[in-house]
Amino acid sequence: YLPEDLNDYLKELTELNRARNYTLIQEVQEISKRFNEAHIDHVFIKGTALLAGNYFKDYGERMIGDIDILVASDHLDKAFKLLVAGGYSQFVEFNYEVKNYRHQPRQISQDRIGAIELHDQLLKHGYNHLIDKDVFLSTKEIVDGIAIPTSENLIWNTILAQQINDNNAYLGLLNLRGLYDILVLRLNHNKEMLTRLHKQKFSRGFLSVSSVFIPSLYPTEQSFSLIYRKQFFQLLLKYRILGGIIIKMKLAYLFVKERIKLLIINKSYRTHVFKGKRVK
Repeated sequence: YLPEDLNDYLKELTELNRARNYTLIQEVQEISKRFNEAHIDHVFIKGTALLAGNYFKDYGERMIGDIDILVASDHLDKAFKLLVAGGYSQFVEFNYEVKNYRHQPRQISQDRIGAIELHDQLLKHGYNHLIDKDVFLSTKEIVDGIAIPTSENLIWNTILAQQINDNNAYLGLLNLRGLYDILVLRLNHNKEMLTRLHKQKFSRGFLSVSSVFIPSLYPTEQSFSLIYRKQFFQLLLKYRILGGIIIKMKLAYLFVKERIKLLIINKSYRTHVFKGKRVK
C-alpha cells in the first residue's frame, strides 16, 4: 500500500533506529552495572524497559527518547552524582525552581547518545498514589543484568503516564506509540489485567479511546463518559480542522491555568517572570 520511495525511506529510518537502539542498550548495561555495584535500588522504565526486556521482535521497531530510570528516593542523590562522575555532567534544567517534579534534570554526556532522566515518581504531583513505586522496585525482573518492571507494571505506567502526565485524559487524545506498547505487552490477551483496568477511571478512558482501533479493548461496563470519550476522539479524527481548534483551546487553557498556579505558589517562578525572562 506504500509508494516505493516512502517504503525505502522507512526502511532506511528503521535501520538507523536499529543501530541507535543497539548502542542505547549497551549504555543501559553500563549504567546498570554501575548502579548495581553501588547498590542503588533502581529499575529502568518506559521504552528502555521494553527494549531491554526483549519485547520487540526487532530492535528497530521502537524509537527510544531518553533513558528513564526509577530510583528509590533515598538513593536518588547518590545515583545522580554517580552519573555525573560517569560523564553525564550536562543538564537540561528549568529557568526557575521546580517543586514536586517527578524526575531530576535530564543528564547528558557528550560521549553517549542517550540522555538520562532519574525518576523519583512515575506520575505528576497529586497522582502518585495511583502507582506504588515501591511495588515497581520490589517486583522488578532482571533481564541480562538489567532491572525492568513486570509486564503488568509496564502497562499501568504506559497508560497512566499518557492519561495524566501528557494530559490525554483531559484532551481526549491517544498516543499511538502507547497503544502499540500495550499491544506489544499483549494486554489484549490478558483478560485479568483488562478487568482491573476497566475498574480504574483513567485506564478505562484510555481503553475506550483505544477501542476505536482495537475494538476488543473497549471496557465491559458502559457509561455516558466512555461513550462520549470514544465519540469525541472519532470526531477529532473525522474533522481535523475543528479538532485542531478544540485541542489548541484546551492546551491554551491548561497553559494559562498552570502559569497562574505557579505565580501564586512558586516564588522562584514569580521572580523569573518579573525579571522578564523567557518562560521555559
